[in-house]
Amino acid sequence: MSTHPTALADQLHAASADAHRRVLRAAEHPWARLTASPDTPPWLASLFQRHALALLAGRGRICPHTGASPRVVHAFAWAPGLIVCPACRHLATPDPIEDSTCDQCRRRADRVWAGIAQVGPILFGYGLCDTCHHPDR
Repeated sequence: MSTHPTALADQLHAASADAHRRVLRAAEHPWARLTASPDTPPWLASLFQRHALALLAGRGRICPHTGASPRVVHAFAWAPGLIVCPACRHLATPDPIEDSTCDQCRRRADRVWAGIAQVGPILFGYGLCDTCHHPDR
C-alpha cells in the first residue's frame, strides 16, 4: 500500500518545518550566526551534488531508522552518500584529518566552524576555516 500524495506532501512539509526549527534552535548558541539566503553558494551546491551522485550511484548508506516517510535526516559534506536520523549522527564522525579540513577550500585549519544548511527535511553539515567563514576579513 502506498502513501497518498497529499499525505506524503503534508509529511514532507512537517519534516521540513521541523528541520527549520532545529536550525533556528542551533542559531541560538552564542557562537552561531544564522544566514538566511535563497542562493546556495556554488561550493555548497557542489557538495550537495557530490552527495546526491553518491546516492544515485548506489554508494549510499542510509540509517535504518529513517523509514519510508519524510522526516528530519542529516547528511554531511565529509560523508558523501550517508543519510542518518538525528540519533545516529555519530555514524558520521569525521577522522581527525577531515575534522580539521575546510569543506570549502579543502585546506587544513586550526579551527573549523561548523555550519548547517537546510534543504527541505535534510540538515547538511559542513565545516569552514576562518578564511572561508569570514570572507570579508
